[in-house]
Amino acid sequence: MADEKICPVCKKAMTLKEKSYPMGSALFKADRFHVDIYACDTCGHVELCEAKSDLVKCPVCGNMHSPKEKCAICALNKGLDTANQ
Repeated sequence: MADEKICPVCKKAMTLKEKSYPMGSALFKADRFHVDIYACDTCGHVELCEAKSDLVKCPVCGNMHSPKEKCAICALNKGLDTANQ
């Protein structure tokens, strides 16, 4: 397998536990960083790797986000707009 990750601690194959997990805060108008989370079932070591580019672009604000989540920037803006009314 081309994307297989090998544990640097025990040299066993690691398992992909979460694909394209969002890192960082949605409070700033910057793209959040997405990572793939791998874990070793043998020794418990965890690795974060930059997610492959399967992100989608929000048609409203242009923010890149995982297809598994709603646009955090638009959700935050909607909440702020509602609070200011």
